Amino acid sequence: MDSCAMLAASRSDGGKGSDPKFLTDQESPEPLNPAPPVPTESRRLALETAAAFENEGFRIRDSEWQNSLSKGQSAFLQICLFSGNQYWFVAASPTNAVKIRMVVYDPSGKPLKSDSWQDGGAHPGSRAALGFAPTISGMYFVAVEFLDIPGGSPNDVCFVYAYK
Repeated sequence: MDSCAMLAASRSDGGKGSDPKFLTDQESPEPLNPAPPVPTESRRLALETAAAFENEGFRIRDSEWQNSLSKGQSAFLQICLFSGNQYWFVAASPTNAVKIRMVVYDPSGKPLKSDSWQDGGAHPGSRAALGFAPTISGMYFVAVEFLDIPGGSPNDVCFVYAYK
């Protein structure tokens, strides 16, 4: 039994995916007195976008990832995905006209074919989604990158995902 299968057997959600693990070249230390997450506009936009997938039978994972990215900086999230499930990954920023790119990679680092969607300015903020259905259960990586940011300064981003 592989590690994802063992994880699925022990999870209360039936193994629909794992909490994303953020991997960077600079790990920040854990705060001494961690506070609960503060709702942000990027979080609201990401959850609002992901809610559209609920109408198609998807369930939004309880976990999320938030950070600030600069133009050209990538963040890689390691997620255990299961064959037979479909996933939609959503990234959102409160700033208009931010070009967001997401790519899913297999464990060897090979980019995989997926469906993608960009908001295109129809709503406030910037939003992107990536659809993927793995054929093999295992650890995958999802890269989130800002290709262009008006003004060039770092911007908030929130990442959530849904599954069915």
